[in-house]
Amino acid sequence: MTKQLTILTLTLATILAALLPLRLYAQNDRQVLSGADIIAMPDEDGKYRTLEEFIRKQTNPDTLLYYTERQLHLAKKLDNLLFITRALMNRGYAYGRLYEYESAISSYEQALKTAEQACNRKYMANCYNEMAVMLTRTNDYNRASECFNNALHIYIEIGDTLKITDVYRNLGRQCLNFHLYKTAKSYFDNAFKLDSVSKDAKSLALDFYNAGKSDYMQFLDLDSLELLKSGIALMKTSLTLSRKAGDKRMMQGCYEQLMLMYVSIYTTDIPHLYKMAKDSAHYYYKLTEASRMELNPGKEHIVADITKANLLTMDGKHAEAIKMLKKLEVKFDTSGTDYARYRAFLYRSMIWTMRQSGNYKDAVIYSEKFKVVEESTYNREFAVKSIKASAEAEYSEILRSQEDKERQEEANQKEQIRKQRTTAIIFIICIVLAAILVVVIWQSLKRKRRNNELLAKQKAEILQKNEELQAQNRKIESQRDEILAQRDEIEAQKTQLADANSRITASIRYAHRIQTASVPSEEMMHKIFGECMVYWKPLNIVSGDFYWATQAGRYKLLTAADCTGHGVPGAFMSMLGVSTLNDITAQKDIEGADMTAASVLEELREKIIAALRQSGPQRETEDGIDMAFCIIDPSTMEIQYSGANRPLWLVRDGELSEYKPDKMPVGSYIKSDRHFTNTIIRVQPGDTLYMASDGIANQFGGGDNKPKFSSQRLRNLLESIATKPFAEQRSIIETTLEQWRQHPDGSQEAQIDDQILVGVRI
Repeated sequence: MTKQLTILTLTLATILAALLPLRLYAQNDRQVLSGADIIAMPDEDGKYRTLEEFIRKQTNPDTLLYYTERQLHLAKKLDNLLFITRALMNRGYAYGRLYEYESAISSYEQALKTAEQACNRKYMANCYNEMAVMLTRTNDYNRASECFNNALHIYIEIGDTLKITDVYRNLGRQCLNFHLYKTAKSYFDNAFKLDSVSKDAKSLALDFYNAGKSDYMQFLDLDSLELLKSGIALMKTSLTLSRKAGDKRMMQGCYEQLMLMYVSIYTTDIPHLYKMAKDSAHYYYKLTEASRMELNPGKEHIVADITKANLLTMDGKHAEAIKMLKKLEVKFDTSGTDYARYRAFLYRSMIWTMRQSGNYKDAVIYSEKFKVVEESTYNREFAVKSIKASAEAEYSEILRSQEDKERQEEANQKEQIRKQRTTAIIFIICIVLAAILVVVIWQSLKRKRRNNELLAKQKAEILQKNEELQAQNRKIESQRDEILAQRDEIEAQKTQLADANSRITASIRYAHRIQTASVPSEEMMHKIFGECMVYWKPLNIVSGDFYWATQAGRYKLLTAADCTGHGVPGAFMSMLGVSTLNDITAQKDIEGADMTAASVLEELREKIIAALRQSGPQRETEDGIDMAFCIIDPSTMEIQYSGANRPLWLVRDGELSEYKPDKMPVGSYIKSDRHFTNTIIRVQPGDTLYMASDGIANQFGGGDNKPKFSSQRLRNLLESIATKPFAEQRSIIETTLEQWRQHPDGSQEAQIDDQILVGVRI
């Protein structure tokens, strides 16, 4: 019994000894480390990461600056560029919290250099964005605008939507400084729409804060009480979201703005609102001061100090208010501080306080000072840059790219599979051709070797006369075997050639399927144009003629084109034309004033020349595309037409009108300085448009007396059938061409070129 108790006791002791370290580890894991504990950590890499987390939780700017300096020292010791960049950015943020903006800018500039050395685009954009905010606070608006634009380009490049909205908000705040409210609203709206997708509470709180501040600043310019009420409502919404997200810095900003807004109500001539405004202003002043003492203890706050003077004015203590405001003015003058928006707020408060105290003479003096400061904030160069930046990165493109991301990825995957299949087919064809070549060479060498052996046998027969008869028999048998072998070889080669031809034909037919898929389907054409017709007849399975159409907004784009050559070469040219048109229309603003039919042909020509290497002293090819291109606007009943060697035919009330093209192709041309003509055509309901290649007009007829079909015959035919349904038109065209090619003996003249004809009814 004693032995069993001993064993049990030892077992329990072992279990407790195993569990004790786990319990101690859990206790240590729950312990919150202090800054001193982190500095004392032995693991340098782990110390840096722990210090980074510790810094993020600090609210006191002096404490924040101290630990960011320690973090920077540690990062340099680790010789890690990204760690150094992050530490410099944290130090810049700390200096900004201390209102030491020049030091903050210097830290961000150093961080930008290390980010560039590390080739980290995201950190570079973050440095540009944060440095721009500091530059704004030092009134260096031009440089700030450049930094914002640099940040925006990089964020768009890497697809960081949250940071894009941050830049939009910062640009909007700059516009508010210059009273560019319309431009600011466009930036804030862009940010809000992007944040509405992510539904991030902190980001939405910032959006409502910016909207409320915008209404408040417009109230200061326009003296509209409705704008002020709207600003208060938006700011309270921001405060609610900030509390929900636990963002104390944002809450402090909302307290401050609500304090200023209620002070502004007291400056209006609406006495029945004075009591409510006064109480609310005092309430939010207390909240602002409490928040400031928590987040920035011991630091001056210019806005809060000016507001305190305004509260003294509201309480009737004019002398104390004036004394406090003049003291702040002296501080501005002696410290060299030149923050225009703070000076403007100070002078506005001086004007109001002087008027309340009856000192209208000094009120006029400060009105002049206020006017000078206000005029200094109107920087038109920044306004131009802001509009340019907005035009370069429209939020709608970003929003649409988010919504279409999955579809785009799927399309890219399908395109990649298609390219892989095409590459595989070409590779297989090359292997087959190479194998055929190797077999032919090998057979040739084999025959040569056999001939040499035959000569050796003949020589042996001469030397051995006694075996002449047997040698001759062997020779005959050898020749018979060789003939049989050659026959088998020919049959094998014939089979191989037939197989190769079958594979090549199958490849071309598959290419036809790809080409057919690249142009609009019949269903899509009817969806875009309603009544329409496409007569498309390739010469050799795939075609150098093609048609293309798309709809963008209210515009309908249509073309019929004839590429150089036919068959496989022509098909490659047609695929180049289709893909280039897709790229051009995808990149252009279809609804914009810069979009014309001629501009599309100009850009298509440039891209074709570049793709085919037709520029420079030695042009690779002289290939090009003849085409008629239209942009149809049903809302205005107008058509833009531009043609490269191909006309546009319009049939109205049984009469055909022809619009002449420019006599040059889309591609390399001897007169490269010529530009395509953009023709505007007014149309009416019931008008029928036709575009065609020269394949139908150049088709020879059957018999000795039938020349080419000709453009005139084609125009006469279209003029006579234009009012008929398109299905019937197509049947008539096919029948007419079949009869034209008919020989007296019943055979048909061969088709000489690809044929395409497209018709639509307005």
